[in-house]
Amino acid sequence: MTDNRLLAAWLRPLVGLIALAGVLALSACGGGSGAPNNPYAPGPTIPGPLVVLPPSATVFAGVPTTLTVTGGLPPYSAYSSNAAILPVAQAVAGSTVLILPSNPGSDTGVTITVQDSAATIATASLTVRAAPLLPNLITITANGDCTAGTALCSGGTGIASVKVTAPGGAGIAKRQVRFDVIFGAYALQTTNPAQPLASTVTLVTDQNGDVSAGIAVNATAPTQIATLRATDVTSGNQVTGNFLIQQVTDGSQILSVIPTGTVTIDGPDAKTCSSGVVVQYYIYGGTPPYTVKETFLGAVTLSTNVVATNGGGFTATTNGACFVNMQYAITDATGRTIPGGSSPLLTNEVGKAAAGGGSAMTVSPATVKNAACTGKTFQLVVIGGTAPYSVTAAPATGVIVTSPVLAPGVPVPVSGLLTGSGDTVITFVDSSAPPKVASATITCS
Repeated sequence: MTDNRLLAAWLRPLVGLIALAGVLALSACGGGSGAPNNPYAPGPTIPGPLVVLPPSATVFAGVPTTLTVTGGLPPYSAYSSNAAILPVAQAVAGSTVLILPSNPGSDTGVTITVQDSAATIATASLTVRAAPLLPNLITITANGDCTAGTALCSGGTGIASVKVTAPGGAGIAKRQVRFDVIFGAYALQTTNPAQPLASTVTLVTDQNGDVSAGIAVNATAPTQIATLRATDVTSGNQVTGNFLIQQVTDGSQILSVIPTGTVTIDGPDAKTCSSGVVVQYYIYGGTPPYTVKETFLGAVTLSTNVVATNGGGFTATTNGACFVNMQYAITDATGRTIPGGSSPLLTNEVGKAAAGGGSAMTVSPATVKNAACTGKTFQLVVIGGTAPYSVTAAPATGVIVTSPVLAPGVPVPVSGLLTGSGDTVITFVDSSAPPKVASATITCS
């Protein structure tokens, strides 16, 4: 009996240790309660709702557009309700659906359906329209005032043209088109004398749906690729074009002077050349300041020998000396000069005994022909006759011209002409009795 009691007393601590070891083992395994191993681990990610952006939009034929898919469980699949007008690739690359509409003929509604891997769907409702601007067709042409081929030169000018068309291809007249400078060292020409250059201009198409904006490249522009955008204001459709600006280092082709050609002044009678007649000149392009000298010393009196700014001017006043085809030596700050064949010429000759007294009256240049007149300003100069002069335009619709002109030799700006408008006659009438009449014709082909 005593031995049994001793055995029992010895076994009780051993059984307790075994039980404790079992409890610890269950705890290490997570126990039987079903408690997680890591109570702080994040739960599974719940995807957001499947959405196609934008949910609705107007798209144009021939103009690439993208839709963006968010949420749901990728990968995605896409389907079009009208694959002939708006085809899409069934397998969506990432989260972007690329669409390129075909020409619908008339406005057509198309639904794009996107499905994720959990069979959830989302849609976008699109309206497909025929592009009123010919897609990706914006023509930029140099005016030929530099010799760099089709590029526009630093200090040079050019024309940007687009066509607005109806679904059948016919041009739309009187449609507003906005031109914007996107990138590059250039500006757009305006008809506002107070702000001749701007980064944005809005113009109206002619009867054929064509519209053109004048481009003026900075005189100091380095060689670069420039970008211009045209927007049909009514529809919002846009086209973008790039063109090359090329820096010309010899300079002779990018300097220009207005008026161009030969200005001829008649004296008061058949034996005397004029004295005190003033001719105004303006210099553009190159790098100012410019130096100016007459090549027949003493033939005229110059108002200045230094023109400080691009577009600045100088005057030449006759002093009674007779001469024919005098040139000017004009040099910019980098040594660029106007070559002999491009330099303006001045002639001061005896009079021709014109009726009504005073000298004969002429307009220089007498004819101007330009393939793109929209947005451009032309300069005319009246020589001879008796100031002041009245000025009229025929046809007059939309044409802006200064009247009266108070002195001979002053450039008269003419603007508001449209490409394709044909011949416009600018008529000058002086103050003599009987009055003298002279005219110039501007042809916009």
